[in-house]
Amino acid sequence: MTCAVGGRSWASPTSCCTWRRTSTRSPRSSRRWPEKTEASLRGPAAPYDTRANNHPKRRPGAAVTTLATERRTGNLPAEVTSFIGRKDELGEVAQALERSRLITLCGVGGVGKTRLALRAAAQVETAFPDGVWLAELSALREPAMLARRVAEAMRLPDLAAGDPLDLLAEHLADRRLLLILDTCEHLPDACAMLAEVLLRAAPGLRIVATSREPLDVLGEHVVRVAPLAAPTPDAAETDDADGVAGVDDFDAVALFLDRAALTIPRRALDDLDRRSVASLCHRLDGIPLAIELAAVRLRTMSLEQILERLHDRFKLLGAARGRQDRQQTLRATVEWSHHLCGPDERLLWARLAAFPGGFDLIAAEAVCADEIMPGDVLADTIGRLVDKSIVQYERDTGRYRMLDTIREFGLEELELLGGREELSRRHRDHYLALAESAMAEGIGPRQLAWIHRIRREHHNVRVALDYSMSTPGEQGTGLRMARTLHPYWVYRGLFGEGRDWLSRGLAAYPERDLERCNGLIVGAIMHALLGEIRVAETLLNEADLIAHRYDDDYLRARMLLASGITTFCAGEEESLPLLEAARESFLRVGFRSPYDLACFPHLVALQLYGGDLDSALATCESGIAVCDSTGETMIRKFIVLSRSLVRLLRGDLEGASRDARDGLEDKAEDDDLLSIAVALDSIAGVVAAQGDNYRATVLGGAANSMWKMIRSPMLGPSYAELRKVSLQAAMAPLTEAERAEAIARGAAMTIAEAVAEARSTGKPGEPAKSDSPLSKRELEVAGLVAEGLTNREIAERLVVAKRTVDSHIEHILAKLGFTSRTQIAVWSDRQE
Repeated sequence: MTCAVGGRSWASPTSCCTWRRTSTRSPRSSRRWPEKTEASLRGPAAPYDTRANNHPKRRPGAAVTTLATERRTGNLPAEVTSFIGRKDELGEVAQALERSRLITLCGVGGVGKTRLALRAAAQVETAFPDGVWLAELSALREPAMLARRVAEAMRLPDLAAGDPLDLLAEHLADRRLLLILDTCEHLPDACAMLAEVLLRAAPGLRIVATSREPLDVLGEHVVRVAPLAAPTPDAAETDDADGVAGVDDFDAVALFLDRAALTIPRRALDDLDRRSVASLCHRLDGIPLAIELAAVRLRTMSLEQILERLHDRFKLLGAARGRQDRQQTLRATVEWSHHLCGPDERLLWARLAAFPGGFDLIAAEAVCADEIMPGDVLADTIGRLVDKSIVQYERDTGRYRMLDTIREFGLEELELLGGREELSRRHRDHYLALAESAMAEGIGPRQLAWIHRIRREHHNVRVALDYSMSTPGEQGTGLRMARTLHPYWVYRGLFGEGRDWLSRGLAAYPERDLERCNGLIVGAIMHALLGEIRVAETLLNEADLIAHRYDDDYLRARMLLASGITTFCAGEEESLPLLEAARESFLRVGFRSPYDLACFPHLVALQLYGGDLDSALATCESGIAVCDSTGETMIRKFIVLSRSLVRLLRGDLEGASRDARDGLEDKAEDDDLLSIAVALDSIAGVVAAQGDNYRATVLGGAANSMWKMIRSPMLGPSYAELRKVSLQAAMAPLTEAERAEAIARGAAMTIAEAVAEARSTGKPGEPAKSDSPLSKRELEVAGLVAEGLTNREIAERLVVAKRTVDSHIEHILAKLGFTSRTQIAVWSDRQE
């Protein structure tokens, strides 16, 4: 059944109001693995995405089921220092990738495994059409989080219920990509399990792992990463001029000189005695991290002094020669760096090791400052640790971090000093306060700023939650932190992770008090949105028993909201009166959390499905008014997108298009897949109503892929049927070949491409198609390139993320067949 919209057909909501209880949980995989390993790695939910390979040679109409991730080229970081040597190892890795699907780079800490993996991956990047992706595992401590961490690194949404490893395997099943698992040694069993499962599920997958030991997986090719070539004692001590000059050809010496050039003037570099340099590199066994730590000492010491101090340190350690003792060589170098630090620097080194995912100065002061080390002393001391390369400073973000080997040493020192438990508690208290501050300003102009701040601290938030959940007496605080972060879980689309932390907190904290009641309410909402209706109902039943003991109108309003959302996701008719009652209750007692306003978009959906478009529009307007009066932005954007669908069904194409594009402008930079999918649905309807059924079907194909990633009933069971009928109506005028081609084209788009396509199509009064191969946004970016702006400057001009501009530039180069920004600039100038 269809209704007339602008003279064209679009689905009528009355055609799909077949309410039914549904569950979107996928069947458990039939794979069976050793119980211990499986239990440690698997968890209840994971990000999900199942797009097919985006191969240029795919024939029109071939089976394409899912959307591309944000960038085909992956997430390899840019190198910030020059890469020295490793020619033979790079060749070995490249050859191994042709023969084997799992390559493990093994070597002692500090030997350069990560740098080698990244450089090797960059050199073969073009061989993997679905990208090269880096998953950094050093900050991860829980094996059960491994699959989710890999999915997070690949920028996959966490919106689907199901097993994390199964869903990740399904995502990778038909792709050709290279995955780098960096720092596996502290999770060897979990990493081996993950690698084996993924390699069996995905024939086009290659994995490069870095570890201090092999993963012992069938088919693994181990590349032993040795230290850099260094001069022998004879070469270091020769008086022959040719021999001395030849030491510069050793990779270890080249690295030392390269890093020294960043520390001392050119003239001083030229004056360095090559015999002493050769002796130093030999003494340090050619280990890159040890060499870099020594090179930075040239700021305050002569080369001869460095050699003398190192000799004393090695003598004290009693390190013998040989492969096994190369780790002792590195430790001696780190200990030497520690010995050269002052008392304040040593203390702060140990305390800063409590941060697994980096930190800013505010966090360092909150966690590490006390009467022994006041805040002003701490700030100066961090600066000195940066000068000594103990702490790395990221100028673009204003954050600090430690290399793994340096941090491990700091943790050992912290154990010796005592107070690690106290520091862990202070670390937790800081990030709990951060979460509660975000909640306190959750409705207001600083809402998004707080969300993005927590996003930067995600690793630290996880450590704080884990500390609370696993420490006796702290579980109630952990549950409070997990449910306080509810708006963050929702805004970031981290439904699975949020659900898991709440489940863990509820399991660890059995007290039947108000804290547990609030945790049960938030947990029920998260389970319901993931389609786990029975679990949600069980939690609500317990929450109801506890809530009756409290005379709290706000608590009752939240119970009504949670019950309404649960019945909404189940497709039950009583959700309408429950959500109406929740809205009226919140209007009386006040909206205190952003998610309290979720009653509005859910009510709109129910009214839209029932064909009551006037009430749906009125609910949108009242919800937007409440958001405007409170300063709420997160839910407001989704209400605007809901209004877009209502306006489309009312025949207001201009209003529908405007609302959908407003939603895209607001949401596309925040990885909000749900909102982007709804916006694409609405714009597809506008485009179909304008008569461009092919382009509407392309957008529908892209939206289909997003909904397959989401794979949960967040908009209720009827929305899927509404979408299905609408897309069928859009495709009806097309031939079978055109339909298949359009769906395939939409499914093959990246998220950024789909958003750009939607932004540039279907505007009332404009042609449906453009002669330019670029979207409107891409044309805008090309013009700014022609003005000479960098990607970061373009991002600031357009108020978008830099990685979004990076993606636009890649798409422009690909569409125009160019290889440089200069070509883009010349082309853009010619268009004017």
